[in-house]
Amino acid sequence: MKIYPQPQTLKNTLGLIAAILCICLLLPQICGAHTLFLQSARYVVHEGKATPLFFCYGHHIPVSDGIRGKKLNNITVTNPEGISAQMPIRNETGLHSYMVPYDIPGTWMLTAETNPGFYTVYIDQKGIERHAIKPMSKIRGKAKKIIKSIYAKQYTKTYVACDSPSKKCFQRKGLDLELVPLNDVFLLKPGDTLELEVFHNGKPYEGEGTWDATYDGFSTQAEDFYYARTKMRGNRLSIPLLEPGRWFVRYFIKIDAPKAEMKNYKQLKQTATLTFQIDNKRKRPRKEH
Repeated sequence: MKIYPQPQTLKNTLGLIAAILCICLLLPQICGAHTLFLQSARYVVHEGKATPLFFCYGHHIPVSDGIRGKKLNNITVTNPEGISAQMPIRNETGLHSYMVPYDIPGTWMLTAETNPGFYTVYIDQKGIERHAIKPMSKIRGKAKKIIKSIYAKQYTKTYVACDSPSKKCFQRKGLDLELVPLNDVFLLKPGDTLELEVFHNGKPYEGEGTWDATYDGFSTQAEDFYYARTKMRGNRLSIPLLEPGRWFVRYFIKIDAPKAEMKNYKQLKQTATLTFQIDNKRKRPRKEH
């Protein structure tokens, strides 16, 4: 697998790292619930040009908190011929922006996965609610009651067109949980409906899941989405795209832990996100330079 070289970057200062660690220690309930979205600076690029990818990690759209390099399992770029390359992930906390060279016309797929992690909410022996990024087995002596314990992993995806989208573009990457468009996102206009199929472990998912969606500019408030969180069953999801802009779709499932893992967590939570852009017509005429 090809590896894209990246330029050297300055290391984060000790003060920034300490501040982030402090926030995570003081507010683990927020850190544990962060959602990962993958974005491209541009969604249509010219052949031979490079443009950065970057992440939204947190509760505010389109950019929120920094993400630790160790939280990311992989960042993969797949070209229109189906050849994949992985980005070398820097050991730092930030937006993790990487330049992607687009050298083949057609639809490119950008994907990323997180490393899984534990998140447990419990009542301690003094009756105080605690939040820990640990499995239940690590806090049993401290806990009077377990409120919630999950093992979570996230999968995120976006598409970029080099010059123009492929006539027959592959929409699936094969992620453990994946939102797969049934129509070409580059052909969608305001007022159209995005049709999605949900895949889990390579098969259409027929169980219960929860979705929501929003676009950049709808709200400046955390977790204030255009389409509120909605439960559904089955593998098909329809989203009317009433406004232009950069759209963010989130879908998650929770599955009871297998018997062998019940000592560590109660539920497996998997989250899949998809980001894409619906263009508007130019609102003002161009001026001569």
